[in-house]
Amino acid sequence: MTFKEIKTPEQLMKYLDQNFKYGVIDKKGNKYYNSNTAEFQRICETQWELRPVEEMLKDGVGHCYDQVEIEREWFSKNGYNVKTFWISAYQDGIQNSGFCHTYLMYQDNDTWKIFEHSDFSNKGIFTFKSISDAVKWQAKHQIKFAESCIKPLKEYVTCIKEYNNPPTHVNMQEFSQFIDNSKDYVI
Repeated sequence: MTFKEIKTPEQLMKYLDQNFKYGVIDKKGNKYYNSNTAEFQRICETQWELRPVEEMLKDGVGHCYDQVEIEREWFSKNGYNVKTFWISAYQDGIQNSGFCHTYLMYQDNDTWKIFEHSDFSNKGIFTFKSISDAVKWQAKHQIKFAESCIKPLKEYVTCIKEYNNPPTHVNMQEFSQFIDNSKDYVI
């Protein structure tokens, strides 16, 4: 099945499972898959850029920022109402103490669903009665993930932003500025 032949969210999940891996690609086309290494983080900070969906699909690699744009492309072209969010869970006042994540929600009749492919620990399609319920669920799971990676010294706080289509070919700093200028979402 090709990306254009996908008819349902479940088929999209299966397609991504079979054709796409979590990772980043540098400017020379080298792919990095282990997000727990300093090299992966360095590539994200210095060489990553948000590429057009067609390029990402061809290369078959991307982290959550990338995967959300592939998901947005499919859901939007198939008539779904979508919302995208950036979330960070961190320990207040402690530099580099947390993690950020992007994810997509779509409306399905009277419910909202989180479509999660890039977060291995929460991969799936999850149904909620409201956007607020979905965002609260994701915040809880993001904090749980952060705590599994860093021993908590004090409570985690979250920052949540709702954002629209970011421009392509932005680097990590430019993407972060785009997110900073997006709407705060308060739960």
